[in-house]
Amino acid sequence: MIPERRITHRYEDPSDAVWVACAARLGYRIARGDDVYAGFDGGDTITVATGAELDPDDSLAQIIFHELCHALVASDDARRQPDWGLDNTGERDLVQEHACHRLQAALADRHGLRAFMAATTQWRPHWDALPADPLAGDHDPAIALARAGWTRSRQSPWREALDDALTATAAVAAAVASAAQHDSLWSTYKPLHPLGSRVGPEGVHCSNCAWRFRAGPGYPVDRCRQHRDPGAAVAPRIDPGWPACERYEPPLSDASCAACGACCREAFHLVPVGVRSALAKARPEWVVRDAHGAHLPRPGGYCVALERGPGGGLPEAPYRCSVYDLRPRSCRDFTVGEDACLLARQRVGLSASPPLSATTSGA
Repeated sequence: MIPERRITHRYEDPSDAVWVACAARLGYRIARGDDVYAGFDGGDTITVATGAELDPDDSLAQIIFHELCHALVASDDARRQPDWGLDNTGERDLVQEHACHRLQAALADRHGLRAFMAATTQWRPHWDALPADPLAGDHDPAIALARAGWTRSRQSPWREALDDALTATAAVAAAVASAAQHDSLWSTYKPLHPLGSRVGPEGVHCSNCAWRFRAGPGYPVDRCRQHRDPGAAVAPRIDPGWPACERYEPPLSDASCAACGACCREAFHLVPVGVRSALAKARPEWVVRDAHGAHLPRPGGYCVALERGPGGGLPEAPYRCSVYDLRPRSCRDFTVGEDACLLARQRVGLSASPPLSATTSGA
């Protein structure tokens, strides 16, 4: 007679296990039940529907993550109320819900998990419409709430718990993605660039990017201006053979200038000029003297010497200096593709800027 097998362990989805443990580190217990899709009792229990009640592209991990993001964007008082103080039967609390989505996307993005950790049910269209940087801009009142939630997420114990959970989830996804069926949620995982950005256009590499440069200290190595931390003296090293990241740009050359003009328009406030310079002698009516010294003004953000639009050269090259041979020293020292050039392009929206979530204090 075959003895009955004694079962001592049960199978658990690895991402679910990771997020149940994450919630526990933050003081929340996860319960299962079918009275609600997902809900919070105002104390320490988050209840999530059983698997049979969830959509095929839902996971317990994602729903726990979503509820934790609600806790982060909620006020101190709301974090002690059932369902984070939200009314899910109308549109009264849309701003808080949208803020939760933005924070959730920003946190997931840092690990290549935006699609895997996507919001569910009727909220998916809003999630899918979120921009590449969900914390940028000021047109949506949810952005301020999401940024406040981001700041809170970077403080203990949230930072450690969330970063550990997202890192572990990404590690599982990286191991499973290549073996997953095309319609599996695991197949949506996107590996990140080694410096943390999403991978960019197919077929291009760091070696052919405008943001790559060679510098020391010591023996010159390849580095990336785009990924330099604010205030850091040294940009991070790169391998030129790496696939390019989402902020890739083709290399710039002198031929790029007339189609760009960023340094001559809104990027900077004024152009210093010597009072005895050839330019000042040739066009004295342009030179302004005030508390900033002698300079060329920029009415509407554009240098007074800049020719632009249909009357300023070819359509494909709308920005040209009308006194190029007499341009002041600050303009002569401005080098194509160097820090100031790329900063100017970022300021006028011609170059990608790092996501706000990558540069927020404490990130």
